[in-house]
Amino acid sequence: MTAFHRLRMPVISALVFAEVSADGHVHGSEEQATRTTHIYLEKTERLSGIVPPRTRCNGRNDVYGDAGAAGQQTTGGCMPRGMPGATVMGTEANDPRRAATWCAATCAGVVAAQLVSSTLWSHQNGSHVIWFPGAVLLGVLLANPRHRWPALVACGYVGLVATLCALGLPLPDVALVTLPTMFLVPGAAWAMRKVPRQMPALQDFRMLVAFVVIGVIALPLCSVALTAALSVPTRLRESVLSDWVNLTMANALGHALFLPAWCSLRARDSALRRAGGVDTGFVILMTLALVLLTIAWYAFGGLMEYRPLLCLAPAPIAIAAVLAAQMTGSSITVFAVAVMAAHLTSHGYGPFTAATPQDTTLALQVWTLLAAVSALVVAVVVEQRAAAARSLVAAHVELRELAGRLIATQEQERGRLARDLHDDINQRLAAASIDLSTLRKRLPPEYREDVTGLQDRIVALSDDVRQLSHQLHPTCLQHAGLRGALENLCRHPPGHAWPRVRLLADREVDELSPEIALCFYRVAQEALANAVRHANASEIALRAMVDDDVATLRITDDGKGMDTPTCPAARAGIGITSMHERAKLLGGSFAIRSTPGKGVDVCIRIPTTPT
Repeated sequence: MTAFHRLRMPVISALVFAEVSADGHVHGSEEQATRTTHIYLEKTERLSGIVPPRTRCNGRNDVYGDAGAAGQQTTGGCMPRGMPGATVMGTEANDPRRAATWCAATCAGVVAAQLVSSTLWSHQNGSHVIWFPGAVLLGVLLANPRHRWPALVACGYVGLVATLCALGLPLPDVALVTLPTMFLVPGAAWAMRKVPRQMPALQDFRMLVAFVVIGVIALPLCSVALTAALSVPTRLRESVLSDWVNLTMANALGHALFLPAWCSLRARDSALRRAGGVDTGFVILMTLALVLLTIAWYAFGGLMEYRPLLCLAPAPIAIAAVLAAQMTGSSITVFAVAVMAAHLTSHGYGPFTAATPQDTTLALQVWTLLAAVSALVVAVVVEQRAAAARSLVAAHVELRELAGRLIATQEQERGRLARDLHDDINQRLAAASIDLSTLRKRLPPEYREDVTGLQDRIVALSDDVRQLSHQLHPTCLQHAGLRGALENLCRHPPGHAWPRVRLLADREVDELSPEIALCFYRVAQEALANAVRHANASEIALRAMVDDDVATLRITDDGKGMDTPTCPAARAGIGITSMHERAKLLGGSFAIRSTPGKGVDVCIRIPTTPT
């Protein structure tokens, strides 16, 4: 159990049950307080990563994209609150104009993907290097509700057939051999959506394994196998569909390169979107690095002694992209490197050229596929670390807010108790003292001395109650300022052993804000109490000053001190923790230094201007 979870229960309980009004009555019933406690617990657990956000049905949720969430809602699926796409409404999913836009974009995307794939065609042996249309269609389906899938598949099929026919291939043969991809891609999209997960897709290794197994292995193998069976009566079997290993690798590469880039750009929970984008200078630097890599591959790719180094040259670029832009940067960088390598290899340049054109294409495909999968694994790890860091920061912010509310509630409660002591208890003691004075006059002389002693004790008790009231709620801060309040705090209380206290305070401290003044007063009060009760100090020095827009309060004593690294009071004492939290809430710093036998030095510094 972490320190955060050890602290959250008392903090939350104090916030819930300390909501007391000025008249002493607790707001709300016990049932309401319990319900509020559970809400606080759930929120802090979700922020710290203990439990995932609540879902609306079972543990399944959509995979990628915003519009995909709408598909889950309209088809009875499940979408966790706060996840990508949870804000997409059913009316938007059924919008005909939005559906028409997606259909047109699908057709255009498939056409563009086929043209890019044709540009990367290996002219040396007429083999495919990378084939993107299937990956584009799969990405579109994952980003849309299921009721749109038939129209999207039909638009993609029309765009693919039209493009291949425009490239000079016969229409009947093309229409036949492209059918397997069009029918298998929806099945792959459905299978990916059915994979259960407990975290966002970009951070889930289960989703990564499912993507590799379904999109990179199973879908290309099944698609190429069915295409081979249907291509027997066509004229394409002996030309563009002759090398089935090449076709499978090209199909797998298309999915491995395009889908991660597409999904990371669309995912609202990506670390890049949460970070607010990437610095323009870094983008320019990465572009220059890719240009230099292209020049190096073009100039030295034919030299055998440089090939191992040239094959490893993209690794630093990919690592830098992962660290700066997480999954999005990794996917785009690997995609750019793969397209550049395919273009160079198709023209006979680069470190992947082999004895035969077929071996050249296979070497490029194997290297690119391994690089893409390796980059995905590293990117998922980085996304998880970024998500953990965000959760930790959010948990600290939440805990800081709870601590601030607890301190504010504590001050309110102290004020109420001080008013009760002064206006009620002290008045009763004064009335009792008056009654005893009246009674003493009526009693015989032999009993008057006892009543006088009792009256004196009641008067002393009334003075102690009044002093306690002033300690709980220092009204002198408003009337006399911080210097006057500290002087009053350092005075020797009657009837108590008290060390020698020296106070040195600048006049500027009276101009501090009420929040800083109250913080300094409470810290001085706690430090004096610790020095008197625990340190057996004989001399205490307080120094309050304002210099360079920073207010400083320093309290030193000559007591017995303590070992700060091992002393439990220094690690988890309520008083020291309260001083530390008060300083942090105002954007300041708190330090405590001590050595056994040499006293304690407490220093708190708070900026006078808000940052």
